[in-house]
Amino acid sequence: MPDRLHRGARMDIGYDGMSGRFRGTVNHAWGDITQMAKRAMHRLGIVPPPFRISIDITDRCDFRCPTCSKWRGARSHEELGLDQWKLVFEKLRGVPLLREIAVGGGEPFVHPDVFEVLGLAKQQDLHIAVISNGWSVDEKVLKRVEDIGVASLMISLNSLQESVHDRSRATAGSYVRIMELVEVWRAQLRVTDLCLLTIVMEPNCKELVDLARFVRESALSGIMFQVLLPTEVHYPFGCEPTMRQPAATWYEGDPRWVRSLHTLHEQVQELLDLQGKGYPILNPPSQLRRFTQYYEDPIGASRVPCLGTLSRMHIDPLGEMRLCYGYPSIGSILHDDPRLAWRSEQAAQIRLASRKCTRPCRMLNCNL
Repeated sequence: MPDRLHRGARMDIGYDGMSGRFRGTVNHAWGDITQMAKRAMHRLGIVPPPFRISIDITDRCDFRCPTCSKWRGARSHEELGLDQWKLVFEKLRGVPLLREIAVGGGEPFVHPDVFEVLGLAKQQDLHIAVISNGWSVDEKVLKRVEDIGVASLMISLNSLQESVHDRSRATAGSYVRIMELVEVWRAQLRVTDLCLLTIVMEPNCKELVDLARFVRESALSGIMFQVLLPTEVHYPFGCEPTMRQPAATWYEGDPRWVRSLHTLHEQVQELLDLQGKGYPILNPPSQLRRFTQYYEDPIGASRVPCLGTLSRMHIDPLGEMRLCYGYPSIGSILHDDPRLAWRSEQAAQIRLASRKCTRPCRMLNCNL
């Protein structure tokens, strides 16, 4: 088995400044510097072109995760087909400075044209990340995404305990499949990086360090942690025009909400120490430090500036362009010019409104 302990991660779904190979504390410092630059642009009202596009290729998913509401809605029959996605990428060709695309869902690998869509992105020499639950990613799928040139696969793993992980995904056998994928990926040198994505919850808050060590010892490319958010954040676009407002106290009755704050604080401090030693923990240090504050005072999260409308455009399964899933579409990419939509009066109004928004989704990795 090849030695991968120093293999780098190119994953960049969370913040600017991580698109090269992972280089330990240098990249983390750069991530914090980039965040400061984005906050300065936010304060000054400077709007750069979108550096990255997030595509939710489908609302459909083969899981029924309790942390998500995608699966609760009726399936939409209006999702884009391959010919329409070809038009989408023709439109994106003219967007200046665009360098990265993240493809998710729902579950992207349930979409019948997912490999063709990834190929369209690669034809434009975009850095491609795919976010998946891992259920359908076997050796055959891994080879296909590598042949296309996908840079990073981000797979959800919430625990090293099979029962805890499977319960968090409401799917028996999910943990086993991910462990099988890890072994398949490790069996030879890979073009595509394999990273893990973990939601920080009460059932797993004592094993965050163990997960980081597992990534290092398994020579995976990295791990990114995400706080728990209300299920309304992940909603089906085919059923709802915009995000429903979560209840102010949504977390009070949620058994997954972290209440072991001392344990979480200790885990975060050790994660920061490991990060300084070169462990591929992909969150900026400043974000990790906010985790304990968030679970102590979720209402106070509204004081964190939301940068989600600044440098990322979202395209939903129906082809609607969005700055944020909490606000209406700024136009259909099938009918409108994305460059004009990005700087439209409607987009300006959404950016202005987002300054007063109090939704907790500002804590999403993509909004920091």
